[in-house]
Amino acid sequence: MKIIKPQTRSGWITVEIEGRIVEAKVYNTGSIFGINEGRVSKLVIMKKDHVRNRHEDYFAQLDYNYDRGLDFDDLPAGVLDNIVAQLEALPVTDCEGRVR
Repeated sequence: MKIIKPQTRSGWITVEIEGRIVEAKVYNTGSIFGINEGRVSKLVIMKKDHVRNRHEDYFAQLDYNYDRGLDFDDLPAGVLDNIVAQLEALPVTDCEGRVR
């Protein structure tokens, strides 16, 4: 996992995993809104080797979108599990964004 934008106080992080840009909101604890009731409650995964183009339809550039519930999933098998596992492994932070 390559960190592009470090995790903010609000939990948002932008990374690159398996050639895909990934934006996620990762909380310190799991919840009923998280993927598999985990820490990731919002997740956007771009198409492989794609760079976001602000002149194109946003959702047409994505393979996956989850916002407290699945919106769509066009990922190949196994990709989601790998990405979520790496995000779930991020360190827990305090309210100032410092690693606990």
